[in-house]
Amino acid sequence: MKHSMRPEVKFRYAMNTYYLPRFTASDSDDRPTEYPVRLAANKPAPGGAPLIVKNVKVTFDLSALKGIATIDWVNKGYGCKRSGDSMTCAPGDINQGEGAEFTPFAVKVQPGAEKGPAGPLKITVTSANAPTVRHTTQLVVGAPVLTARQDKMLTEVKPDSELTLTPAFGNKGDTDVDDELVIVVKTEKATLRDRYGNCRYDKATSPTKAVCKFSGPLPAGKAYEADGPITALVGKSARHGQISYSVYRAHDVLSTAEMLPGSAPRGTGAPLGLRPVDGSGSEFTDSAHWKAEMASDVLEFSTTEVHDPEASEVTIKGKVGQVVSVDVLSADGYQGATRLTLPEGVSLEGHREGEPSELTFCGYGEDKNGPVECPAPGMTMPVLRVRIDKRVEGAQGTISVVASDPKDPDQENNTAPINVEYLD
Repeated sequence: MKHSMRPEVKFRYAMNTYYLPRFTASDSDDRPTEYPVRLAANKPAPGGAPLIVKNVKVTFDLSALKGIATIDWVNKGYGCKRSGDSMTCAPGDINQGEGAEFTPFAVKVQPGAEKGPAGPLKITVTSANAPTVRHTTQLVVGAPVLTARQDKMLTEVKPDSELTLTPAFGNKGDTDVDDELVIVVKTEKATLRDRYGNCRYDKATSPTKAVCKFSGPLPAGKAYEADGPITALVGKSARHGQISYSVYRAHDVLSTAEMLPGSAPRGTGAPLGLRPVDGSGSEFTDSAHWKAEMASDVLEFSTTEVHDPEASEVTIKGKVGQVVSVDVLSADGYQGATRLTLPEGVSLEGHREGEPSELTFCGYGEDKNGPVECPAPGMTMPVLRVRIDKRVEGAQGTISVVASDPKDPDQENNTAPINVEYLD
């Protein structure tokens, strides 16, 4: 986002097309369809004092939903209030360089609603000291369901060897995707080798990310696979890693961070194409939360290197009364689950109402008095969010990696301390 001497607020993410799935009595998954919004204030000019976008309000014109869908719930946590066909939410003040992410409402399609385009959903963002901004989302009754073919984990892979992955995706919904499609490929503990002409790469040498674009459509009931492999070179000292890909509708990529700038190097080889395949099998699965927006696959691998899961020391820094987020991944990039006992005077803050549901947080299991568990990373890295309730000198907790590998050469390093550093 550009630098500016005056405060501005923009849409970081708002759907261009809002698909509304139709449900029947036989549906086992009849959850309401969420509408997420992400706002961002511009960054302050270099050397300039940070400014505040004051009293931000977001107004939704919901008149196009009349006769086709009902509001299932309203996010009161962000001050959202509905009056007739209008809803207003109040994120409040936003500091320059920061943002607000929330889900104002979710809807369910009414029985008998006619399939197809259903009109515009209009959004207006106002504030006390920044220009008004607007966005229009097109409503569609019916929805695609993007799927991706799932790969099984590979073991006993040799370091410094090549692995291949062939992306494959389909549409098990009742509505075509007329948009272009984007496949985002990422690697961990490996680098990409292929240089396809319709892909951009994050680095000119040894890239770890590629963004490839394909023309649509993706009709309902159809599936395709790449006509060439994605090849990756496993790191020389890698113990474990992965190659993953996610497929998106080009004009509704969930996070701008997934994309690469136009200046990113483009491959010089032939373009990666698509060929039709049968996508009706159970190996083609959809996203738990974003069925119409994305689907993904992760090819995990472990190598012949001895794997030594190790927990890294964690320090919680902040003032008493402050809520802070902490990175709990270990220094060697351990990607499994972790288990924590919080220091005295520190309490857990988990997922908040209105936050995007694809975000994952560390939380308690069935026993609220038991240890805190952080899941293995999925679409996003899990976040440990805690509140420093009171100062307890010398308070210390523990963090442990959940490792059951009998080849673990040093199980004593599976646990490390959690310290608290109080800021005055």
